[in-house]
Amino acid sequence: MAYRGSLFERLSSSAMHVKASNDEEAMYQSIANNLSRIFSTNAGSAETVHDYGRPDLNNMHQSQKESIETVEKSAEICIRKYEPRLYNARVGISRERLDVNEMNVYIEGYLRLNRVQKKVTFKANLLGNGAIKVLKDDN
Repeated sequence: MAYRGSLFERLSSSAMHVKASNDEEAMYQSIANNLSRIFSTNAGSAETVHDYGRPDLNNMHQSQKESIETVEKSAEICIRKYEPRLYNARVGISRERLDVNEMNVYIEGYLRLNRVQKKVTFKANLLGNGAIKVLKDDN
């Protein structure tokens, strides 16, 4: 059966914009799109669920190390809840470019594709201008 997109994509017809060479690629793009929405949304700003999204990075009143750990843990919880296709998700934030208002986030988890478990990694670059793009990491 051909991959038709997530329920959200089918309802919003955004699956039509996914250009993939096969069902597996379409699945990766669909998950990347959903992860982009998660990281683009401040937790508490979604009207229907208050735990959807990442913590507001501007209102962190902790040390840098504690703030990073809070973001990693809350992102893992949110991904596990709102992106169930990616299970055992782990989130890591690179400490290298934080000083220039850039946050590189790595999301690792597993998918079941054709009854086979497959490890997959995505990376997100949260830029200071608010732009967020999540891509499958092929490295």
